[in-house]
Amino acid sequence: MIRYKITKKWAYLVPALLLAFVSLAFVSPQTDLLQQLEKHLTSWRTQYAPEKVYLHLDKPRYTPGQQIWLKGYVVDAASLQPTSKSNVLYVDLLNANNEAVQRLKLKAENGKANGDIVLPANLPVGQYTLTAYTQWMRNFGEESFFRKEISIIGEKATTEKQDKTAQQIDLQFFPEGGDLVQGLQSRVAFKATKPDGTGIAMTGAVYDAQNQKLFDIKDTHMGMGAFTLQPQQGQRYQARVTFEDGSKAEYTLPEAKPTGYVLSVNETANPEQVQVSIAGNASGRQSLVLTGISRDAVQYAEQFNLQPGQTFSKQVAKADFPTGIARFNLATANGEPLAERLVFIDNQDNLDISLSTDKKTYAGRERVTMQVLARDKQGKPVSTDFSLAITDDELVTPDLQGLNINAYLLLTSDLRGHVQNPGYYFEENNAARKEALSYLLMTQGWRRFGWQQLAKGEFPELKHSPETDLAVRGTVLTDRGKPVKGGEALLYLKGQHLAFITTETDKDGRFAFEGFDFTGAVDMVVQGTDNRGRRKHLQVKIDEQDYQPKLPAIPAPRSEELVASASPDLLTAGKVEMAAADEVNADLTLKGILLKDVEIQGEADMVQPFKLHRKADAVIDVKDLPIAPSGNVIESLQGRVAGVQVYRAGPNDYRARIRGSRTAPLYLIDGMPVEEGITSQLNQFDISRIEILKDPASASLYGGRASGGVIALYTRQGGEAMQEVEPGKYIIIHRAQGYSKVREFYSPAYDGKTPASREPDLRTTLYWNPSVQTDAAGKATVTFYAADRNTTYRATAEGISDAGKPGRGITTFGVSLGKANP
Repeated sequence: MIRYKITKKWAYLVPALLLAFVSLAFVSPQTDLLQQLEKHLTSWRTQYAPEKVYLHLDKPRYTPGQQIWLKGYVVDAASLQPTSKSNVLYVDLLNANNEAVQRLKLKAENGKANGDIVLPANLPVGQYTLTAYTQWMRNFGEESFFRKEISIIGEKATTEKQDKTAQQIDLQFFPEGGDLVQGLQSRVAFKATKPDGTGIAMTGAVYDAQNQKLFDIKDTHMGMGAFTLQPQQGQRYQARVTFEDGSKAEYTLPEAKPTGYVLSVNETANPEQVQVSIAGNASGRQSLVLTGISRDAVQYAEQFNLQPGQTFSKQVAKADFPTGIARFNLATANGEPLAERLVFIDNQDNLDISLSTDKKTYAGRERVTMQVLARDKQGKPVSTDFSLAITDDELVTPDLQGLNINAYLLLTSDLRGHVQNPGYYFEENNAARKEALSYLLMTQGWRRFGWQQLAKGEFPELKHSPETDLAVRGTVLTDRGKPVKGGEALLYLKGQHLAFITTETDKDGRFAFEGFDFTGAVDMVVQGTDNRGRRKHLQVKIDEQDYQPKLPAIPAPRSEELVASASPDLLTAGKVEMAAADEVNADLTLKGILLKDVEIQGEADMVQPFKLHRKADAVIDVKDLPIAPSGNVIESLQGRVAGVQVYRAGPNDYRARIRGSRTAPLYLIDGMPVEEGITSQLNQFDISRIEILKDPASASLYGGRASGGVIALYTRQGGEAMQEVEPGKYIIIHRAQGYSKVREFYSPAYDGKTPASREPDLRTTLYWNPSVQTDAAGKATVTFYAADRNTTYRATAEGISDAGKPGRGITTFGVSLGKANP
């Protein structure tokens, strides 16, 4: 007896379906192909476990000198739950030439990371790309990276070369499922785009080879639409169209195959079902497999036999799929792909975030109280944290249909190419929006793995490891470039005592020191030896983190348009102070920058003070120096060494310059590099000797930081004996970059207790909070103060629950100077 694998809910369909398709023979879906699919998808979800990253920004456009406030969400691509693989998030701001303007390395905890980017005051006006990724995501290609275009608006435009080449409108046709087949009726989607990548409206008609008009066509949304065609043998079809700019063109439709299959899907007619129909004209009975895959798992599968001229139809429950893109694939029983169709399943189960204020209108600098409420589909409270941005709706024109957390995680992150106005597809739940979304999925294409890769289990080679913490990696080589197997790498930095950690090199000479957790830059010494403890003729090379994405350009508005859109009030409000440059952390200990579970092998005076140079240009015993009134040993060098000038930079702060160089010399204490100001903290009587390198050749042993010469101080603690280290590359000083410093958003308190500025408060971002935490009741309260503009403010909250449900909420309120409404 032939049976469908169905639930009781649809049991009443069985008699009707059997009558309609009595000649169809159904077999168990647990075929070898389906078993292979399940096996490969399980491997993909567990061993590969791709990630997605989304950035919530405080606003879509900025002026030079402003700060970009951002919150990063790093999630598992299948479940959308916080990732368990990566704890380090990279954010790059790229210009039109793919050059990094600013770069961040952020610490992600439970899949969330906060950060900010200070835009240079001289940043040229134009379109920039913000991209975010983890090292693990590099295994799956740069197309998997998050990217968002932001506009920098200003008073002056950069000079742009005029492109004098003719640019034509692009019109493409996409038969549903993949191919037109002679004698079988198919829907054909189309998409018309301008040279800048945006859609353009069009009208036209389709003609056959005899120049007979068959029917009219017209786009329904941003240059996209569809029509139905039943191609005949020996015919070719042509579309003659007129675009909204008045231009006309003719396009030939794809040629129909003599035999094949047509996959038709209707996901918009029934709110609870997806209607799937398959027709074919191949000779003989064919065994076919239909699958529905979503979130990297087979959600629906069925194998059936189809005779020529017959149609297979199936109602598939949407509730069996998670919200997001589903791929319906038709294949032969041995895995040969025949057709594919993407659909969007919307179960209306995203996180519901509502925002409300205690008033609708506030006076200038009045206190605002905002309530945040988070609930799930059933109305139950959700405890999680959100990012909240409140911006001036007049100065910062909102991008109402732009990219948001729902549109990215559920839609565009799984599609190829640029999607115009992605937020539109998550607006009102009406037929026009659903139809436009269907056309988008018929014309855009799947971004991730293809059917052939899935059926064969051919996934990308994993070249990049997930980062759970900061690490220093490198290679120990001979001076001829051969790897040193079984050697040892040793790392230490200057603390109260010399503490160190060691690790063995592998067969390729590779080593890794993991478990670091610090902010800013730290100078580390890394030394390599072979398996017999020898250092001569060895070199240590550190892996430099110089990777930068090379993303394809997305057409952007001309800079003249960005200048024209900049109001005087916006430019005035955008003038902010630049943040101070990052400094090197010179007072940290090794124990202080390692995670608690990392063991330090030694914490004592590991070696005697060392030096890389054989001979110094000047060697001074401190017994021969006068006592400095300030106690600063650098002051005592005044007039004692030819070519060394000493000047006073502040109380007890003396600096030196060698041979008139504008660059500060490299200061070493017992062989360890320190910052210039550290010398003011040293007691002159703790120093036993000073060696000075004035010659660039001898100073070059210490790298580029020694371009201003070297002043090496040796403490009495190290003893009078000096261990002379043979010059070489087996011991190097590496400046390790930690996490980027995260600034706190400043929100003034006009409460009468704190002195308030008399300057007008014209901030475009009134409030930014990257972590608004709702309690067990799903509620949170935030307070801030209005500014000094008659305007409307827009509040946008975005976040994702621990269950992997994204959501966003929006509200507005007004400010009227001098008056407030209840």
